Amino acid sequence: MREKVRTNGMAASKFQLTKGYRVDFGQLARLLQAAPVAVSSATYDADTGATTRITKSDLAQVVGLSDAHIEHLCSIAVGLGLIQAVVYKLTPLGSLIAHYDSFCDDVGTLWFLHYVVASDARHTVWNRFANEFLPEHTRFSLLDLRASFDDLKAQMPPKSKHIAIETTNLLDAYTEQAFSRLAYVRADGDVFALSYREAMPPLVLAACIARFRDRHRPGATALSVEEILTAPHSPGRICLLPADRVRNALEHLRSQSGFALESRADLDQVRLTDDMPDTLWMERYYASR
Repeated sequence: MREKVRTNGMAASKFQLTKGYRVDFGQLARLLQAAPVAVSSATYDADTGATTRITKSDLAQVVGLSDAHIEHLCSIAVGLGLIQAVVYKLTPLGSLIAHYDSFCDDVGTLWFLHYVVASDARHTVWNRFANEFLPEHTRFSLLDLRASFDDLKAQMPPKSKHIAIETTNLLDAYTEQAFSRLAYVRADGDVFALSYREAMPPLVLAACIARFRDRHRPGATALSVEEILTAPHSPGRICLLPADRVRNALEHLRSQSGFALESRADLDQVRLTDDMPDTLWMERYYASR
């Protein structure tokens, strides 16, 4: 069973996103393509004729995996913002990626999915790794990473291996699976190190900024560049983006409607002027490739 901890009245945190399975983007891509097909055999509301939910069995038949494997794959897909929990329908982001990036291997897709999962405090291991641990540890061992979660032991069953398994799968995602394309973390034998980080496309940065605004600064009309670079859960902190790259990307975005960079006098801030959600910024990115 997945343990949860409730903090300051916020939604329960999840110690396990992967449930012991690797983050296989090939399987996630198949899941995204399968979900619309599975609708044909899904449960319908007799009164409205609308699809009420897609079951694990519906997806398992189309993808060709066991029900148990599909359950774990769906847990990962929910955490990445690709499908809705319980009903297993594609989210707007999932539909967008299924249409424009059918293999889930575009570097812009991967950067945004990294930001989605790692900026969400509900996914305790992933969020603390990117938001707290990695900014302070440019080289570390697996044991170092696991030790950073020692404060959670009191909230877990005795001899629980969930943190050990989740940290293993997290590092596997960034060094062996598709997230390795980001060059976010590299493996040097038994030691891991911060890598050079592949450049984030400017429109993907805009999508991350929009998500940061909507999730962590609701109601804000502008965000300082310093916030974008260093604030907890910000794109700069979660993706460890060098300041010069961020500023170059922001300059590139000046030509985009709905975006304003205000750098004059005592102002150094970004204004997203039309409340456009992150998915529409991602759609701009895909259309621009």
